[in-house]
Amino acid sequence: MKEILYDLSRARARNAQHVQFATDVVAAISQEVAEARGFASQYATFTKAVANEQQCFQPNKGYLETSEIVAADTARDRLFYFYKQVVQAYADYHPDSAKQKAGEALTFVFRELGSRVAEMDYASETALLTDLVERLRQSSNASALAAIGMEDAADDLEAANEAFNTIYLKRSAEELNRAQAWKMKDLRRVTDDAFNELAKTINALYAVNELVTEDEEARAALAKVIDDVNAIVVRLKKTIGGTAGVKPGGDSTGGSDDGEAPDPVIPGGGDGEGESPDPIV
Repeated sequence: MKEILYDLSRARARNAQHVQFATDVVAAISQEVAEARGFASQYATFTKAVANEQQCFQPNKGYLETSEIVAADTARDRLFYFYKQVVQAYADYHPDSAKQKAGEALTFVFRELGSRVAEMDYASETALLTDLVERLRQSSNASALAAIGMEDAADDLEAANEAFNTIYLKRSAEELNRAQAWKMKDLRRVTDDAFNELAKTINALYAVNELVTEDEEARAALAKVIDDVNAIVVRLKKTIGGTAGVKPGGDSTGGSDDGEAPDPVIPGGGDGEGESPDPIV
């Protein structure tokens, strides 16, 4: 009697292979057939699980804000070094004694922050520049800045620092979301469980029709679903075994001499031991 071959381990499939397998199964079964033949609920559960897995599976996904962070950090670094070198030049070389003293006072403020401010980690640099802005706004330092025509220095540094921090906080929120999100390993198990339930339901409906109902239309519809899904299952089994879709010059990995994956140990993907899915970045 026909039945979907669900009793095989999918643990050795890579994430890409697993996602493709599940996606192909969804495509092989129409919503119309699922509703007409009484397995719409199991099919809906499976399609939802597959959608979640597809969303999680994004190889080498990077932060969209990374280039913006680098640009914003570079902008504040350059502004910091510009003002630091200008006040140092006033302190070292300006012929007017009043401006030279103003430069010396401001040089001391910059020097107190240390010589490697722009090389610190992002959060530390943000804190140090915030402190610098507060110091530059103190009355004596504000007067010194005015004396050398740099009244806007504190505002400029603050604006550049806040522009960076806005983007940085946005990325931190994204990092938190990722840390709290489900991992592929967990989602794969959900997808496998949903597939197994779907397969069992279809198998049961086919068996009842064969033994009791004997509806030819139902037999044809369910038989097609079973055949189409089994073709995908067999393809996955061969892929895991290393005989399907090997590119020229590529190596086949694992599997027995006949190219098929080892016999399943635990139905529906096992307990995850020995699993080797691709890492999630």
